[in-house]
Amino acid sequence: MSKRTNEKIALGLGLIAGGVLGYWLNSDQGREVRTEVADKAVDYSEKAKEQADQISNNLNKQATQLSKNLNTQAQQLSENLNQTVEQGRGYISQATETVRNQWQSAEEGAENASKDFKAGVDYALKNIQKQAKALRNNGKS
Repeated sequence: MSKRTNEKIALGLGLIAGGVLGYWLNSDQGREVRTEVADKAVDYSEKAKEQADQISNNLNKQATQLSKNLNTQAQQLSENLNQTVEQGRGYISQATETVRNQWQSAEEGAENASKDFKAGVDYALKNIQKQAKALRNNGKS
């Protein structure tokens, strides 16, 4: 058989099948099947819409909760960071005060050491002068 013959046979069989199906769907039993199919299609459509709405609501609730959680965590992080910065400022202030006090103490110590050294030098000069005078007096006698 040729290709064209096969196509004509397929077309003919399709027309017959379509005619038989159309006749059957127009019969009382076919109308019942069409009504049942239409009703089930509406039911499935409504169920699909309900499920889609439920999924959408669940996703919205989850997104809202996630957003709240992220905002809470960001706020806690910000508070912790601010607290840490303030604590660091306190440490720097304490360290500055400690350095200032130790610097003043070192200045006072250096000043006292300088006074003590000068007093020691003056004492030594007096003793040297005293002994020099005593030696001069001993040398004259």
